[in-house]
Amino acid sequence: MAPTHSTCFCNNRGGVGKTFMAFQTACEAARSRPDANVLVVDFSLYSDVTALLLGGSAREGFGAPMKGLQVTVENTTADTRAEGLIRDLELAIDADDDDARAGMKKKTKGSVFGAFFSKPSPAAAASSRREIDLQKYMIRPAAHNPAIPPNLYLIPSAGAVSWTDTQETNDDAADAADDDDEFVDAMDTTDRAPLWTRKGDAWHRAGARLARALDDLPPSFDAVFVDTDHLAACVLTKLALASCESVVVPLSFDDGDFNRLFQDVTGNALFTDVMIPMKAKGQLRARVKRMVFSKVGSNKNEAVTTAGGIESPFKPSKTVMDQMDAMAQQVWAACTHDERYKQLFAGAEELAPGQYGGGNIVGAFTAKFFTAMKMAPDLAANLSKMMGLPLCTMTSRTYHAPSGLEGQSGKPVLDSLKSETQRLVAGLLDDRYNLPLFES
Repeated sequence: MAPTHSTCFCNNRGGVGKTFMAFQTACEAARSRPDANVLVVDFSLYSDVTALLLGGSAREGFGAPMKGLQVTVENTTADTRAEGLIRDLELAIDADDDDARAGMKKKTKGSVFGAFFSKPSPAAAASSRREIDLQKYMIRPAAHNPAIPPNLYLIPSAGAVSWTDTQETNDDAADAADDDDEFVDAMDTTDRAPLWTRKGDAWHRAGARLARALDDLPPSFDAVFVDTDHLAACVLTKLALASCESVVVPLSFDDGDFNRLFQDVTGNALFTDVMIPMKAKGQLRARVKRMVFSKVGSNKNEAVTTAGGIESPFKPSKTVMDQMDAMAQQVWAACTHDERYKQLFAGAEELAPGQYGGGNIVGAFTAKFFTAMKMAPDLAANLSKMMGLPLCTMTSRTYHAPSGLEGQSGKPVLDSLKSETQRLVAGLLDDRYNLPLFES
């Protein structure tokens, strides 16, 4: 039975609050519905959400690993992390062929996953001959970080170095091929590129396999969240878009960052370079459910609707609200200019004036797809990240981070942040995620 909800967090640059938002919403989802399991999948090359869930981003000293990533390395292996999952997805595809080695000969040249898979270990080869079971790669963060709800599970990764280690050079693969000239000749110099920089569509069979694996999760898993890489054209991001049903796009107020959703000289525009081509090829499963203005300043802790129809759980300044409206209207303009953009938004083609509180079709679109998340005060945000402490479980007591940072956040501030995160989760998922908030 497929999870009721599967959501990936995507953007085409770092620093917009994508991982922080994924961390907070996943933890709040698990906290607010303790009778269901929540799964987080870390498909970011930098493994930031893994670090947060398994103990935080604090380091014991300069050059030392993040605490959360150290916990990951000590309690998992390359076979039981996201890196192993990616490898096993490819091996499972190979096992679909009558002759796995013959199948590798035929498709290695364009393979996204490269020659690493030419000679799997016996254990990996055996495991590939059945459907992928995502439970094999899960770890329960609460066993290592008591601040995380016990019903949250994680498929972790261990940083860019670990991802790099899953790649071999052509020379390594040629040696493994036992001098099979036909196999070696099928290789191409593109196989030297790391996984996350590959081109082409050979990855898509793995994406379809991952979608099936998500659908085959036990019924206890009601929600899945996937954090993706800041390179939108990265294969890992495409795998998330091909297997999840919904996309959340965090937004900054930087006009350049916003425009790069539509046009990016590096080919990483989330909408134009990634999602539209995927949809045209029948590869895109996910549709945009929310675009969330992140790190928004607040003038007052009261809900407000902007002139353009954006419902915010707090009141930003008028200038900020006007800017939010202007950006939302630019997205709508793109949708009217090119129907392919509208098709990326779930249910946009069925909108009518007056829906979701919007007086006209623009207002209906804005009200349905846009919202805001308040900027957490620096102290609360830093303590949360350094200690792996989700806002939903923080209290107003004094915290001491390993770096020496210490402090406390006031109860009204925390209560407001918790309430707004809960509201965001209910909007992304459903109203069953409604356990009363923990006392701050």
